[in-house]
Amino acid sequence: MVDEGQNTDYTQFLDPVGTKRVGVVYVDFPDTAGAGDVSDYYNLLSPAADWMWNASYGRTWLDMRSVLNRWVRMPAGSGSYGFANLTYEQHTRYVTDALRAAANAGAGLAGYDTFYIVSTAHSQVSRSAAWFWNPSRPIVVNGTTIRSTVTFGTDMWHWGFKVADHETTHLFGGPDLYAFTGDQFQYTGGWDLMGHISGRGPEYFAWEGWKFGWIGDDQVVCVFQSGTQNTAALNGVEYGGGPKLLVVRTGQTSAYVAEARRKAFNDDTACSTGVLIYKVDTAVASGQGPIRVVRNPSAAPPQAGCGALDMATWQPGQTFYDPATRVEFRVQSADAYNSTVNAIKW
Repeated sequence: MVDEGQNTDYTQFLDPVGTKRVGVVYVDFPDTAGAGDVSDYYNLLSPAADWMWNASYGRTWLDMRSVLNRWVRMPAGSGSYGFANLTYEQHTRYVTDALRAAANAGAGLAGYDTFYIVSTAHSQVSRSAAWFWNPSRPIVVNGTTIRSTVTFGTDMWHWGFKVADHETTHLFGGPDLYAFTGDQFQYTGGWDLMGHISGRGPEYFAWEGWKFGWIGDDQVVCVFQSGTQNTAALNGVEYGGGPKLLVVRTGQTSAYVAEARRKAFNDDTACSTGVLIYKVDTAVASGQGPIRVVRNPSAAPPQAGCGALDMATWQPGQTFYDPATRVEFRVQSADAYNSTVNAIKW
């Protein structure tokens, strides 16, 4: 199960660190022939590799390679796989059909860590989704066991290459941070790719970077017990090196986190800069708000393209206090790259 816990089972999920060999398969259907050249689809998705490289501080590279540079015909029509209301069984059938069709067309499937299955435009494969193997019922094609894939639908033309980063993050064990019901962006606004693919500040939360092994334990400053405090000069999440998280534990599965955000690299269009404060609960399911950004009542008002959560960074001289958990964050100072924050658990 995808969650925000630190103990991801990498026999089920894909280890986020290192070069990931991604085999790209292009599929069309008896009812929808391949539209355009497959290179157009590859060129749309391939910038995801550089984006992930920057987000991971150079620790993860998506080595995308087309297993065949042409369309592979699926055995059934595009509407027969149920993407409007996709079940695991239907998704498994789609993945199986696609990779068997590729193998039958001469593609070698051995040596890849995962696969991207890209459907032709105008098909009824309407949305992109991550698929994980079930060890008790593995897909085996020509002797190769398939552990994970991302299947791309027509929504890739709306979201662009970052849909590949989003769905690949699910392969790493990352949950959805947008809401499955109600206001889709009620928990994180436009922060974090898993909260809003097209958000203005899509860099991963530092908590996510820590979970994936891109941020080391030595970059995390913690407050565990009541009556204790700690201070950290937090380096912007967008930059490599330096302390990245100030964490105050509030329960067995929960914590408050402070991190610094700057308009740079993957966040160059962010709506605000400063200290972002959010709640994490590793027991909360994907789509239910395992990470929730704290609103700043003193922040600048929302503006065009920027909602209240997008403007929610905290500035020097501002203090956040939660009486329920007796957690306090005080932003002491800031420069172009760092924000110094004091955390107290009263």
